[in-house]
Amino acid sequence: MRPIYFFWIVFAVSVYWLGYLYQDFLMDLLIAGLLCVATFWLKEFLDRYVRSGILSSLLCVGVLLGFLILPLYFVGHQSVRLILGMDTETVSVFIEQSKALVMRVFGRFPELSGPINGFLANISVHSIVSYVIKLSSYIGKYSLNFVLDTGFIVIFLFFFFYYGQRIYEYVLSLLPFTPQESRAIFGEINGVLRVVFLTSIINILLQGFAFGVAIVWFGYDGFLLGVLYGLASLVPIVGGALIWLPIVGYEIYAGDIIGAVFIGVYALVFIGFVIDNLIKPFLIALIKKRILKTPLAINEILIFFSILAGLGTFGFWGIVVGPTITAFFIALLRLYQNNFSPHTP
Repeated sequence: MRPIYFFWIVFAVSVYWLGYLYQDFLMDLLIAGLLCVATFWLKEFLDRYVRSGILSSLLCVGVLLGFLILPLYFVGHQSVRLILGMDTETVSVFIEQSKALVMRVFGRFPELSGPINGFLANISVHSIVSYVIKLSSYIGKYSLNFVLDTGFIVIFLFFFFYYGQRIYEYVLSLLPFTPQESRAIFGEINGVLRVVFLTSIINILLQGFAFGVAIVWFGYDGFLLGVLYGLASLVPIVGGALIWLPIVGYEIYAGDIIGAVFIGVYALVFIGFVIDNLIKPFLIALIKKRILKTPLAINEILIFFSILAGLGTFGFWGIVVGPTITAFFIALLRLYQNNFSPHTP
């Protein structure tokens, strides 16, 4: 057996066992690496003013955590205050009146009134509290996993920031391409991730601001609901419906049908369609061409759909995973076309 064949067999076996050994951390490593690539420009900016690499890396991690921790802390704090200040008697009256309203609406349909009445009979303050306790146990379980994953991502992110340039140069030296070809591939991925990162932040701010400004006219806490709506916009499929649907239901209960229709149409048409489906691709093009001035050959519509595909497949972290896979594939196709295709001049 030739030594090179033996080497690749041993190497493949070692890669398999390495992946098996670190399988619980692979996704955390991937997310940390992609976040580092998307925001390494921040590290380069801080390095101009901070002489310590450790300090600049810590500052980068702190800035990214600020975008995640501060909104979640604010929402959690306000939610606890709301729950502690809730009057059970008022909630009980609200439930009974809502049940009566539902029966008045569906009481005209005998084939529906029976099943609906049986369903409503099981709804009470006690049953809701029991459901909330049961739901909170599931939330607590998954929240613990989320916190643990976030902790590992933060740790890996720090090391990627601190050793990022050395890791980058080492990986380039391993690739069987010329330095120009390798840098072109990484440049394509880096540019796409930077566009996606900034677009996602601006999109969250736009959707949260648009909903908060509108909802404050109906007597709600515009800042709290705006923050909630912005965070909910990251949830695949349902998105902001997690916020505006309960509010529409409450407005219907309160008798403000016009207000309920306005909130629903505003959230669906202006925020859900105009901002998310029309303005967002425009933002991608604007950031790509005007702000970052990144010479990407990937169409902004393709970047937009890669975000949607990533969210649908990988959940929250698909925001960065989907565009990365797409950008890497297209960069490899371009490399093949320019260097290995039989039609290459």
